[in-house]
Amino acid sequence: MAGSESPTAVLPEACRSVKIACYERIEPTLLPYFSVIKPGDRVSEYCVVKLCSPSPCWLVPMSPVSVVDYVEVNVERLEHNYMVRVRYYDRRGSATRVEHYVYPISVWDKVMRVVSPLLEGKPPRNPGVIFIGPPGTGKSTMIRLLPEYLGLSVIEVMSSQVLSKWVGESEQRISMFFGQAELTEPSALLFDEGDWILSPARDSGGLSEVSENVLGIVKIKLADYYKYARRVLVMFSANVAEANIDSALKREGRCGKPVVIPLPDFEAVYSYITAVGVEPEVAERMALDAVNAGLSMADVVNMVQAYMETGRYVVEPMRYRGYRRHVVPSNILRDAGVQALLDALESAFKFTSIAEYRRARVWVSKLPAVLALPVVSAVIGLRVKKPVVVIDDERHIDEAVDMVNLLGAVAIVHSNLHPEIAKKLWKTADFPIVFIGKQPPQDVEFHEVDLTNMLSSHRRGAVRVVLSAYGVSIDDSQLSKLIAEDSARFFARLEELALTGRLMYPKP
Repeated sequence: MAGSESPTAVLPEACRSVKIACYERIEPTLLPYFSVIKPGDRVSEYCVVKLCSPSPCWLVPMSPVSVVDYVEVNVERLEHNYMVRVRYYDRRGSATRVEHYVYPISVWDKVMRVVSPLLEGKPPRNPGVIFIGPPGTGKSTMIRLLPEYLGLSVIEVMSSQVLSKWVGESEQRISMFFGQAELTEPSALLFDEGDWILSPARDSGGLSEVSENVLGIVKIKLADYYKYARRVLVMFSANVAEANIDSALKREGRCGKPVVIPLPDFEAVYSYITAVGVEPEVAERMALDAVNAGLSMADVVNMVQAYMETGRYVVEPMRYRGYRRHVVPSNILRDAGVQALLDALESAFKFTSIAEYRRARVWVSKLPAVLALPVVSAVIGLRVKKPVVVIDDERHIDEAVDMVNLLGAVAIVHSNLHPEIAKKLWKTADFPIVFIGKQPPQDVEFHEVDLTNMLSSHRRGAVRVVLSAYGVSIDDSQLSKLIAEDSARFFARLEELALTGRLMYPKP
């Protein structure tokens, strides 16, 4: 049509950085110069574009190009977790190693909701993500795994690279790192062990003032990335309580609510152990021991390495942080006596209602904690099908509360917890609490539950539950003697068995 003009096509920028992944020894001899490329594009028979900045971009002879090994990331959904397999290939096309990581479905899905737009070339829903939780749960791994999965350039930032005693230098350095991320967009800026920036010290020292200034720059950058839809993802990992993180960082449009990565459950540990080649029978016992001891995935990895090298494994209790997940093996449900016991407990005490009522406060009286724990854990975990978290030390109580909330779990709290901590949980916790121990919690209102009559009426089921929780076995003659005891001696002997792993009957 006369007078009309064709719209002018806007060409992408020239590539500022290109990484090509090859899964054969043969590197490309001729690149597709003067063409537009993006991650995933094939540039030769055995090589693809792994990263390019910006994306897409115009490949020209001046573009810096490097060749890297090929990495394949696969995500498999399990029942309660995702298994992430990272397979590394050398230049000969051979898989040099495979690494396995397991994350709860709730954690992975929450993260994907924020970052998945980057897979489509769009900005993330929030420019920042904060990962918190106990040591060894995979926070550092997560912030390194995601750029590989999303195809992002990586810039890592450590406190030693930023903080300086010279006036203005720290601010210049942090701005430089953000500038690098912007130059290589789409990119990821990683702050591993980022406690120093998420919760800077607020004492009178000069360095804390510098940290505050650096934090101010981070907040401004995050707000700008959200406002201008930049494809830069800023990730933090830290071992810090959510309450201690600067509230401005937790706003939507910056980082949003921190993502808590909890201690692994039985499925996560068992899946990892079998994936690396441990036989299922041994893996089941190892997973049960690891979960009930409160081990992190890093502890599990060390335990498995020791087993693969020596044929033995040791659970290290020194790593315990005062709380743990607790699980009773599900195979005990094949025992009719166990089924009858759990059904009777549910019918008499309505544990389903207790587990669903977030303000439930129950004390299991007259039973020592060593017996109450497996019984309550079995009825809640196997009958009600809710996660269980045991809290018996106040040293990391904020972490424990975060974990219970994340899992939607029932907390089993030892009544010897510091009275003020128990009282605070009773008043403020938004989850059901079952107190165990011979003495009731102090200055706390609760509903008392006596399970002794029910356990005495279902002795075979009670013995089976307790023994399975502690990995103890007895022969049929010992079981018959135990069941034949009067009620008081039955519970005393069962407690002895749980604590020592054997029964000490006097010789006739």
